[in-house]
Amino acid sequence: MILTIDIGNTHIVSGILTREGNLLFKFRTASNKNLTEDEYFSILKNISDFNSIDLKNIKGIIISSVVPALVDIFKFLGKKYFNIEPIVVSKNINLPFILNIPTLGADRIINLSEVASKYLEKNILIFDFGTATTYDILQNNIYIGGGIIPGIQMSINSLTEKTAKLPKFDFKIKKNVIGKETLDQLESGIYFGYIGQIKNIIEEVKKIIPDIYVISTGGLGNIPLKEIDIYDPNLSLSGLYTLYNLNNK
Repeated sequence: MILTIDIGNTHIVSGILTREGNLLFKFRTASNKNLTEDEYFSILKNISDFNSIDLKNIKGIIISSVVPALVDIFKFLGKKYFNIEPIVVSKNINLPFILNIPTLGADRIINLSEVASKYLEKNILIFDFGTATTYDILQNNIYIGGGIIPGIQMSINSLTEKTAKLPKFDFKIKKNVIGKETLDQLESGIYFGYIGQIKNIIEEVKKIIPDIYVISTGGLGNIPLKEIDIYDPNLSLSGLYTLYNLNNK
């Protein structure tokens, strides 16, 4: 089995896959730089036991991280409990696409790696709805760039934390762009404002690459937009599996 670890700014999404790439289960924990490798292993062990997974069958580990301080902690975990030197995602490992820029986040590399392997004949636009919302474009298997905008929850938090009377609320799909009372107006404004951004980005990209195929992922990526061709919630974990196979010696 293979342990995949995707470390984001807010959450760590981990998955255990069979050697054939079947996802046995995945789980989410908070990104906490104060926890040790022993504490993270304890979390992993408890969740694995609950799901009847024997961690002694772990034969490979791959890590993607946008939080540098957590990389060493999980490398220690791999060495201490599994006697494995984890693969760490960066632009310097083998990639299934061409990357010609000096830096790109590991979270974006794993998404691009999966779609480059899975959609060989397509030009791809990926939206990843995380702490920040990123979008990336592959054209003829070459990374040509993308963009970053504030994430949905980040936008909500900024709005409610900077105002005295506006209530806190969660993102939700709305049917009516015209809200009634304050909370309804907040929800409508955020929802239609945010999907408006996404629709406009897709429209502008299609002016450059008309045949672009649009994929969304991330915790809030299941937005009902006809402009998005497919939602893949496990894109990052699948991308880690793809990169593991390309780089496992």
